[in-house]
Amino acid sequence: MKKDKYTYRKAMRILLCFSMVFLFNNCDKFEFELPESNSIPDTIFPTANFSYASTLEDFKTIKFTNLSAESIIFEWDFGGGNTSTDKDPTFTFEAGEGTYPVTLTASDANGETGTVTIDVMVVEGPFQPIILEPGFEDNTLPDGSGDGRDSWRKSELGGVIQITGSPVQFGDQGAKLPNDQSRVGYQEIAVEPNQNYDLRFWYTMLDNSADPFVTVSIVGVTQFGPIDSREKAAEGTIASVTVNDTSDPSTYLEQKLSFNSGDNNTVAIYFFNGPVEARLDNFTIDVGAEGSVPPSAGFNIEQSEENFLEYAFTNTSTNATSYEWDFGDGNMSTEESPTHVYAVAGEYTIPLTASSDVGLSTEFSKSINILAPVTAAFTFQVDPDDYRTYDFMDASEGAVMLLWEFGDGYQFTGMNPSHTYMEDGEYTVTLTSYSVTGNTDVATEKLIVSQGFVVQVLNGTFQEFTSNTSDNADAWDMTPNSTVVDNSGNEVPSPYRELWYNSELNNYIDATYCTNEQPNSTSDGAFENGSKTRGAKFSANCRRLYQVVQVEQGVEYTFSIDTRSEAEGINTEVFILNTEITTEEGINASTSDPAIDAYFDITNDFNTDKSMFTNSSFTFTASTNKVVIYVRALNAVDSSNEVFLDNVKIVESE
Repeated sequence: MKKDKYTYRKAMRILLCFSMVFLFNNCDKFEFELPESNSIPDTIFPTANFSYASTLEDFKTIKFTNLSAESIIFEWDFGGGNTSTDKDPTFTFEAGEGTYPVTLTASDANGETGTVTIDVMVVEGPFQPIILEPGFEDNTLPDGSGDGRDSWRKSELGGVIQITGSPVQFGDQGAKLPNDQSRVGYQEIAVEPNQNYDLRFWYTMLDNSADPFVTVSIVGVTQFGPIDSREKAAEGTIASVTVNDTSDPSTYLEQKLSFNSGDNNTVAIYFFNGPVEARLDNFTIDVGAEGSVPPSAGFNIEQSEENFLEYAFTNTSTNATSYEWDFGDGNMSTEESPTHVYAVAGEYTIPLTASSDVGLSTEFSKSINILAPVTAAFTFQVDPDDYRTYDFMDASEGAVMLLWEFGDGYQFTGMNPSHTYMEDGEYTVTLTSYSVTGNTDVATEKLIVSQGFVVQVLNGTFQEFTSNTSDNADAWDMTPNSTVVDNSGNEVPSPYRELWYNSELNNYIDATYCTNEQPNSTSDGAFENGSKTRGAKFSANCRRLYQVVQVEQGVEYTFSIDTRSEAEGINTEVFILNTEITTEEGINASTSDPAIDAYFDITNDFNTDKSMFTNSSFTFTASTNKVVIYVRALNAVDSSNEVFLDNVKIVESE
């Protein structure tokens, strides 16, 4: 029905466009003959629709969920003179089992109506569970609210899912999981114990990952709850299905997961992804057929660090008692979680057949491309007789070839080069290391070639540590993590943790504003050389930019930053502090507080064009040899009043 509604709307819009083309010979006529503001006629008429489910307490009491569109007035007729004007009513059919025609008439403010009659079957039997926001659409909670994902939040397991508008399978929205694996979907639903159910959903994913997958699990909350960690969710999984079809990222595929609720009267739908961008849509659940539930097959793969030809296969199948592995090279295994050593590198497809003790089986397969591992790394030192000459020493592991790029257009292939820069400046040195099978890894270092002292603002362009986008803003967190994931996907010690860690101020922000002061990382940064880069974002009034920077006392510097606010009246405050503060009480009281070397209030950066940032700059004289860059936007209170920031710089004034 959702798909029919969408097709109808699209057809009406196309018909309207053709009509307008017929009426007007050229675009100039629109200037005079378009209606006044707010007077465009409503050409999309109401459509009536609803779903229903019995309640757990009484099968005769039916909960109706309104699925009408373009409507504000609802008239329900349950038969026998029983009516309601509620949007989502509940009605008890006292006569008990039977089929009852229920009519819903949905109207808009113009008096246009749509009507539907559905035969409601009232049957004493298994409870029909209800999934809230099953299609991730706005305003589909029982009270008419919701942003499509409110019912799917579980912060202990991961960040909330994102919403996508394209592609979708039904309606206007779907769920999106980014490839950093930081977000999950989780919703607890009521079920009848020891009952079979069929959960269905639609999915798609990009085809650019070496290990693409999405896992949808059923977690037994009654038996294993509360579910407060991913480990607890894995322990409590009573059924799961893993999907990994990437043949057409633009097309959704339907998948069914059958499960028995066991001793649970509450279970959770829990889904997460591998290192691939994935989308899901339209979850439904029905009472399943009696009998045994087939097993679900799934497994994870891990390459050995000691021998790149050796792989460990960890079984994640549910409701299975026997397993048959085919490693793709002619070797088989019936172990639950085997280890296998391949003779030669290559591409292999590994199917697993998981079987239950009643003879039901399911097959699942993954592919691997065996590459010898390699880790790129290097050190460097400045020639004591020439500050522009650098000696580089390779520290890679497993490399058989090295490519050096010095950031000034020159390259070198081989071991431990020496390079002389012709001009002072900032250069990024890149080392690409190749393994015996052609696998690559990249290491980069920034060099400041200068005879004098140069201020270094860390990750001022927000282009570092983008493999895990949540680490991209660590350079601006007042309590940095101990590790970050580099751009090659390796977990490395944080370069910021030893430079500052202001937990007292963090606690003050938590108590005064909200509980996450770290800025968001965003793909909506400023444009550079015609391309949009990453940046930072304030989506709440507790977000801050915070970084301790080495300077020279008494020297005048110029600070600059690019910003864009999404709404008028959202100002951004920039403080240059001469000490690490523990509360904001002093700077709130006066911008002449002794801790402040400079203050600047940005009030002119409102722009709805995502490409248009405003550059602001001001000078300050450092009163100490360390300053704190401190930026906040107290009116950035939610996602409709966000502030975007990029290109933070401090340079010595000319």
